[in-house]
Amino acid sequence: MAIWTITNQDIISLFCQRLKEYRLAARISQKEMAEKSGVSLTTISHLEQGMNRNITLGNFISLLRVVGLERRLLELLPELPMPPMALKQINKFIPKRVRRNNDDTES
Repeated sequence: MAIWTITNQDIISLFCQRLKEYRLAARISQKEMAEKSGVSLTTISHLEQGMNRNITLGNFISLLRVVGLERRLLELLPELPMPPMALKQINKFIPKRVRRNNDDTES
C-alpha cells in the first residue's frame, strides 16, 4: 500500500504499535515508561491498545526518548542540501515550460 493512501490515524496507530514493540524489546514496563517520559500510564496504555490515537508531538517525542529513538525524528525532515534562498535563486534559472516555434524541428 502506498503511503499516500494511508490515513493520518493509520500512521498514528502504526507508530503506537511500533513504540510498544520497542518498549517491550527494551524490557521497559508501561509504568516505567510513564515515569521516565512524564506521559501518564493511562495515556500509554490507551495508545498501545489503540483506544486513543490523539497524542501530542511533545508526548510522542518524550516516549521516543525513553526507548532511545528521538534522534530518528531528524530523518523525517532532513536538512535541505542548500539554504532555501539559494534554491530560490537557482529556480529562477529553471524554465517553467518550454515553448517551441512552429518552424522548430525535433531531433
